[in-house]
Amino acid sequence: MIRQLQLETSWGPLVLAGGSRAGEGTLLLLPQLHLALDAGRPHRALPAMTMVLVSHGHMDHIGGVGYWASQRQLQSMGPARLAVPHQIAAGVEGLLATHARLEGGAPYDVQVMAVAAGQSVALRKDMRVEFFATDHWVPTLGSRVVWRRHRLLPGFVGLPGEEIARRRQDGDEVTEAIETDLLAYCADSGPAVLEAGSPALEAEVLLLECSFFRPSDRDRAVRYGHLHLDDILVRTAGLRCRHLVLLHASRRHRLREVEEILSERLRPALSCSLHHLMVDWD
Repeated sequence: MIRQLQLETSWGPLVLAGGSRAGEGTLLLLPQLHLALDAGRPHRALPAMTMVLVSHGHMDHIGGVGYWASQRQLQSMGPARLAVPHQIAAGVEGLLATHARLEGGAPYDVQVMAVAAGQSVALRKDMRVEFFATDHWVPTLGSRVVWRRHRLLPGFVGLPGEEIARRRQDGDEVTEAIETDLLAYCADSGPAVLEAGSPALEAEVLLLECSFFRPSDRDRAVRYGHLHLDDILVRTAGLRCRHLVLLHASRRHRLREVEEILSERLRPALSCSLHHLMVDWD
């Protein structure tokens, strides 16, 4: 079963659905935007997403991609896009081609886009996705959803609509662009994503892994490029998000234990709201 959150943002209520468990699967859906942030497991809600972002090639983040492409083909849901780190793009294209060949049908109607840190792709007219590198132990991309809208310049506020239209026709700039980092997904990552200047820190909603919680697992987190709770605790002053959503707990921790630790240690140290999408997959 997947979990669902409804988070208040400047864009409005943002629905985030999915579940995450290290090694078993991370599946994150933004149904209002028809966007999946990793597709680590098959789920009936996944095929409706017209764009999937793959952060890296580990199976718990990519294991549902073949199902997604196949179901879209089976249900005649039209073309879709799959953004993947450029280092694995050829492998992912081959994987989808193999799945389609095994099914005995036509190639899937999926455009595989090879992307790199610093690049962006359009999501819809008023939104784009920008990619940034994380410090996981294989090439991994985090992603930011950026919302762009326009508002009247102060000098035009209160003027009649006809006057504003005339000034625009005369070539005057009557609006200014406003951009908001609506959401940042840090995928699998070490603590570099929380350092000053990180592109993730400006987002209203910050999706952050927290794989380990016990002191005895500190070295394990460093060795495999994951976050330990202590990494977050020493950097809470730098968090500017409205909502912090934690993901990717190791199977070394029971979910009840994780929730108790978060309530006792992390929640009192935060000025933002704290949520999680960690699950015990069936």
